[in-house]
Amino acid sequence: MEEVIYALASPAPPASLVLLRLDGTGAANLAENLFTAETTSLVPRSPSLVDLIWDTEAPPVPCLAISWKKGASWTGNEGVELLLPGAVALVDGIFVRLEKEGARLAQPGEFTRRAFMSGRIDLSRAESVAALIAAEDRASLAAVRRVLEGELAQGIGSVADSLLDVIAVIEAGLDFSEQEVESPGSEGARTLLEPILVDLDHLLARRQWTVSPEGVPRILLWGRANAGKSSLFNALLGKEQAISSPEAGTTTDAVRGILHEQERQIEILDLPGQRTAQGEVELLALERAATLLKGDDPILWVIDASRAEEQIEKEGATIPSQFQSRLRPVLTQIDRISARSLEIYPEAPRVSSITGEGIDQLFRELFRWTSVNAGQQRSDAIRFTRRQWRLVDDCRGRLGQAIEDADRGPELLVADLRAALALLEEVTGESTPEDVLDRIFSRFCLGK
Repeated sequence: MEEVIYALASPAPPASLVLLRLDGTGAANLAENLFTAETTSLVPRSPSLVDLIWDTEAPPVPCLAISWKKGASWTGNEGVELLLPGAVALVDGIFVRLEKEGARLAQPGEFTRRAFMSGRIDLSRAESVAALIAAEDRASLAAVRRVLEGELAQGIGSVADSLLDVIAVIEAGLDFSEQEVESPGSEGARTLLEPILVDLDHLLARRQWTVSPEGVPRILLWGRANAGKSSLFNALLGKEQAISSPEAGTTTDAVRGILHEQERQIEILDLPGQRTAQGEVELLALERAATLLKGDDPILWVIDASRAEEQIEKEGATIPSQFQSRLRPVLTQIDRISARSLEIYPEAPRVSSITGEGIDQLFRELFRWTSVNAGQQRSDAIRFTRRQWRLVDDCRGRLGQAIEDADRGPELLVADLRAALALLEEVTGESTPEDVLDRIFSRFCLGK
């Protein structure tokens, strides 16, 4: 039994009209208590023109009312919507009357949360209600609509079903090992999981988000091995978070960090340097970096300034054309070239992670850059939130690691695959912790 909650589902008064939403057990009877005695009872799903009493000493006002029975509304509960004049005094008076009748003002996102809890929508669609409100253009609206129509949930569900099939095959090997049903080793696991990895990569490549509390802008640090990316990463963060070494190839997977400037944040990723992979783990890390680079994030191309200019020019000529619009160069290790000038890329920042020269200026420039470059917009994009995209990305990484560790035994492989499956279930809300739900729905408007 749900208590009756109320909130405006339209901009606050003063306004020509406002939409007032009620939800919960007995919502229709409660609304009828606000009507004049001459008004007939509400007929579900049939709009009625009624007279609404907002103040006992003032004349009633006309109002258009519509109600839904339990199970027929968007939230799954009994509900009522009232369309009425948007005068401040009138709306305040109705709120007072609703409180006296036993209703309470809804918490942010409470209507959408009720829809999620009753199984009317999955969590990915619930989160997209907030994204729809924040959409800044038609491309963004189209990306959100794809989630609201279930495209993200369908994609996740398809991958989850495939993963469950793989788990079933491997567990059959455990349950019926006496009948010589074998469990796959590393190569067998790769064969089984490769189609799933392809589907996840396709899904990840369609992401789109904005600069918002739930979508912190991100910058990728990218370049040749030993160009100084990890040292620059540490200098920007002001702490030793990534391993830096004169030896090339010390970064074998993306390392995350957060930059802070007052109320703003930027996530930066130190990607593995461009090189030939030495082993399966390194190959997997480079493949994941390539997937990130195919997205829509701004790329900071880190260049070792101590190299010959013709070598740098040759490196620049090999950069894929699709990177150009979102790539900016930065010349590092300038403390090593004090004896000569550097004319290449004159617009690029010059920095030294050793002396600190240029670091503060670059720090400020990154915030200016992300304020106007939130990422390219794809025509087939899906509006992921950061939480959703990271869960899918972590699932992809967990599956890749499961392949590498498959030779340790089928029991551990099944455990890894179930952990990956749990990450997907968090996207749709099947296994989302309560505190995460609280944080998600707290970002909503009251009437949503």
